[in-house]
Amino acid sequence: MNFSPPALAADRPKFVITGFNTDIQFEGKTFHVQTEDKGLETPLILTLVYDKGTILASKRQPYEDLFANGFDEVALAERLQRQHSLVCAAINAGRLDDLIKLTRKQSKPTAETRSAKRSVSKRARTEEIAAPIPKPSIEVAVVEAEAPQVGVISVIEDAIEVPLDAVQIVSDLAGKERPSHNRLCLEFVNETTFRGGEQKSVTLLVCRGSERKVINNADILVKIIGSNFRPQIFHSVTDQNGLAQLDVELPNFVGGRAAFLVRASNGGDEIELRRSILQA
Repeated sequence: MNFSPPALAADRPKFVITGFNTDIQFEGKTFHVQTEDKGLETPLILTLVYDKGTILASKRQPYEDLFANGFDEVALAERLQRQHSLVCAAINAGRLDDLIKLTRKQSKPTAETRSAKRSVSKRARTEEIAAPIPKPSIEVAVVEAEAPQVGVISVIEDAIEVPLDAVQIVSDLAGKERPSHNRLCLEFVNETTFRGGEQKSVTLLVCRGSERKVINNADILVKIIGSNFRPQIFHSVTDQNGLAQLDVELPNFVGGRAAFLVRASNGGDEIELRRSILQA
């Protein structure tokens, strides 16, 4: 079976884990952190750090390795959440400058490589123009010039080690000034822990913008996925208060990983939340 990204993208063209959006308050400024999956055709986890619409830093993490033995949606969801949490933790720890320097360093080798290639190309053209003149009657010793040596450019990436528990991702910064926006928001009304074999009544809230205007008739898709059981899919819509309630029974599983995914869509916008499901 072909597990390459193009083959999986053709088989599942609409599968994209949309990611996280988090506002971080630090030293009087509000930074927006956005992490998303670029899709199976371009298997990349991209995190961007914004300051009032300006991109300050970015982190790109390919995930082609997840296609080695068949695509693992749970592993991708966990990897995306981990990258988002690490970047948020770095900002809260005062390491935004390190993220910015790392972003610049990642883009610098590409320019240096292009410069090195242009230098080699110029030398090659010079050697072609300087064609040998006809051999004189006097014997002249010919010394062959050594081939030009092109230096190897090493890309050194500074690892940012920040513990995952250094930051708590929240969807509401109550009592703090936040920039105005009109993004779609999705959250659990009562945050809970998911465990295999349990029956859960889950209440979700969909709203929009910094004023948190509730959204009526927003489409809700719940997907329970795991490495040892078939996916379960549930659909619902929000009521006039922006709420949707679903009663689900979580599969009882032993071994492997599982996740509870929720996706809300309205007016062409989508947002997604995910939680890990613990073993029974």
